[in-house]
Amino acid sequence: MNQQWYNIGAFTFPGSWAAVIASFLLTFLFLFFWNRKAGDWYSNAVFYFILTWKLSIIIVDFQTVIKHPLTILYFHGGTFGYWLGIAVVLIYTFVKKENPYHAAAAWMLTVLVYEGVFDFLHGSYMTGGLQLAVNLILFLFLLKKIGGEDKRIWSIQILTIFTLAQLLLNAFGGFEIGTHLLTYITVSAVLLLLLIKQGGKSSE
Repeated sequence: MNQQWYNIGAFTFPGSWAAVIASFLLTFLFLFFWNRKAGDWYSNAVFYFILTWKLSIIIVDFQTVIKHPLTILYFHGGTFGYWLGIAVVLIYTFVKKENPYHAAAAWMLTVLVYEGVFDFLHGSYMTGGLQLAVNLILFLFLLKKIGGEDKRIWSIQILTIFTLAQLLLNAFGGFEIGTHLLTYITVSAVLLLLLIKQGGKSSE
């Protein structure tokens, strides 16, 4: 799918950035009112991700940064910085011992909003509507089940189905394992491990 670009004054940005910002913001607002502790963890995770992604330019292009320090403000570490940011967030989540049910819910909502906004901004209304409906149903189902006695097994099953649904729905128009799908697989795999390992515990 070709990237769509948008303008706000002199600032030009891709549709994917708008989708990412919307997903971070809406997920944080939901968590803020749903569970304040989860909201604090999520806001910190987003901050660490962005900070790592931006500062990774120091590793990627150290000589340029030394000669021109302001480079840090305008550039980032690219794909390497992105994955380093993802790693930092996952390590932070593990060290923080965040409630795995809350983490799974936050992740699913982030993907839900991102996919919905991204598809609609790129004019994929049918695919976007279908994906939004499927993701919303699974997300609401998860919220319902994590309050029950069998929340561990339900969370594992729902997150697995949710991840497979992203792979399937993103296959419309040609299947390609890009960065965002690899991110879905990686993050979901780690969350599933946390659910399996810590599923019986609670950290309200």
